[in-house]
Amino acid sequence: MLLSLLLSLTPTAEVPILGPLGRPANAWFLGQVTRCRPAIAAAMHDSKESKPYTVSTLLNDRGLPVPAGAWVAPGESCWLRVTTFDEQLSETTLEQIVRQLPERITLYKMVFRLDGWTLDPAQHPWAGQSTFQDMAQEPYQVQKDLQVRLEFASPTAFRNGSADIPLPIPAQVFRSYWEKWNAFSPEAMQLAEQWPDFARACVMVSELTMVNTQRWSFAEGTRGVATGYTGTVGFVLLPKHQCGVWQDYWDGASQVLQSLARFAFYCGTGHHTTIGLGQTRLATTSFQPARQPATRRRPPQSPRPEG
Repeated sequence: MLLSLLLSLTPTAEVPILGPLGRPANAWFLGQVTRCRPAIAAAMHDSKESKPYTVSTLLNDRGLPVPAGAWVAPGESCWLRVTTFDEQLSETTLEQIVRQLPERITLYKMVFRLDGWTLDPAQHPWAGQSTFQDMAQEPYQVQKDLQVRLEFASPTAFRNGSADIPLPIPAQVFRSYWEKWNAFSPEAMQLAEQWPDFARACVMVSELTMVNTQRWSFAEGTRGVATGYTGTVGFVLLPKHQCGVWQDYWDGASQVLQSLARFAFYCGTGHHTTIGLGQTRLATTSFQPARQPATRRRPPQSPRPEG
């Protein structure tokens, strides 16, 4: 089960946003997991492998990060996004954390009223719920789906030693998704180990729309900065005859491409996704902001997808 949980927040006083709030938001979420399932929290904290969740910085109604230097006023709608893509963590989030949400949340000295939550994309475009099976089995057309368009809403980068690589390099992008997919999907759905090398040779950038570099200085002031790219990027799978020695792996590659692109909505892209970087979704031609706030404090009564 994969969750994209949106928490509806309202500031209790007019406050300035001094910088991205991903680090205190991450600390808050880990605190909630610790309260409910300390063993899971300890494993998440200590693991050097891919983390099974992402946490955003403070978002506005359109799902975009509230920029440093902005002021938020009492009564102004804000959001915090948490995604989970590990079965145990998703169950803990849905069955325990959202049932026991506090009335208020403090992010770096700023107090917000926690009004509710939602998994419904009709309430917020960054909300959602799915399974690995759903993402892999969604109908597709080979000729139509040789390309994907992804929107990178917060700075996205990859690490090379101590340096950030703020570029949408296809091999880096799709290796990022492949690693997390294989780390957390059911064993029967594991992707071939050749996929990163195949993507390096056969997936190319086809579009760059409003792609810019952003530098984030975290609000705490003592934990450094991060540089990454934002904007919309198109990726295309080359025709089979152009894939050279990789032609034997081409059949079915478009379905993998589409599945991983859908998975990006939950797993994020690149590094530091647990503190707000790499927020990613399939790009659309039009966008409608949320029309109503989240008000639910209890899980929905409709059955959950099996996963």
